[in-house]
Amino acid sequence: MHRTDWGVRFSAGDLSHFLSCRHLLALDLAALHKRREKPRGRGDDDLLKLLQKRGMEHEAAYVETLRRDGLGIVDLNGLPRNEPEIAIARTTQAIRHGADVIVQAALAHESWFGYADVLVRTNTPSKLGRWSYEVIDTKLARETRAGTILQLGLYSAMLAEIQGQTPEQFHVVVPGLGGSEQVKIPFRVDDYSAYFRLMQHDLLGAAAIDPDELAELYYPEPVDLCDLCNWSRVCDDKRHADDHLSLVAFLGRLHRRELEANNITTLEKLARLTMPISFRPKRGSKETYERAHHQALVNWNRADSSNRCSLVVHRNQ
Repeated sequence: MHRTDWGVRFSAGDLSHFLSCRHLLALDLAALHKRREKPRGRGDDDLLKLLQKRGMEHEAAYVETLRRDGLGIVDLNGLPRNEPEIAIARTTQAIRHGADVIVQAALAHESWFGYADVLVRTNTPSKLGRWSYEVIDTKLARETRAGTILQLGLYSAMLAEIQGQTPEQFHVVVPGLGGSEQVKIPFRVDDYSAYFRLMQHDLLGAAAIDPDELAELYYPEPVDLCDLCNWSRVCDDKRHADDHLSLVAFLGRLHRRELEANNITTLEKLARLTMPISFRPKRGSKETYERAHHQALVNWNRADSSNRCSLVVHRNQ
């Protein structure tokens, strides 16, 4: 997300991240409004660097196949990311001129903005003339996730504003099995349009709430996105400070909700729980919560031992 003269503009990535973690939106908005200092990017993360490198190579390999097919390529990779209006203007120009392929196309409409990996010209007529475009995204994962669908749906909607015609499809290009040729998977835009309109509406509604209130509404539950998020340490520190039930290994979110409904809201409370449990769970068996109690007890004893060691070291200094 970034500021414009008329307000905040959200990226396709923001929409995808919102699906995974609504607390992240609160943190990013607080940073945008200068209420928090945003953590520095994880440029020293070797795994992240490797994934980014492989992703760029995957995209470049696909673009090369299009080049070998004789298609003309307009590559906008070199444009500065801190000046998106330049990229938007260059993308719109290439679309209106009917370029065969546009790489790293910058699209924008109202509160939304994003970079589509590839736009490919089709023979479907539009207000541009006897052509229009569809969006193609290159992904390393063979399983297409909901966040990817949201991003591509948003790109397709923004593209429709330029060409006056909603693309019939968007596509995901994934690596082939065993080093075989890349595979292009089509998705019908109309099959997902209601879904991404709903998510757009929900994000804009959440963004209208004060960031501090939004952060209170949505706790920073651990999710897969945490592995790539710059805020991950901030959220992890909060979970430890709150002695949150998510610190108990192998305890799922639905089971945590069951415990919270029975006023067992912290790791310590779960560790001190009298066995056998006195309540009848609506989710899972009693044995599930007894195992969670034993795991919490291990975690709590370990943390308590660590705290005692720290206290001894402090007193001896």
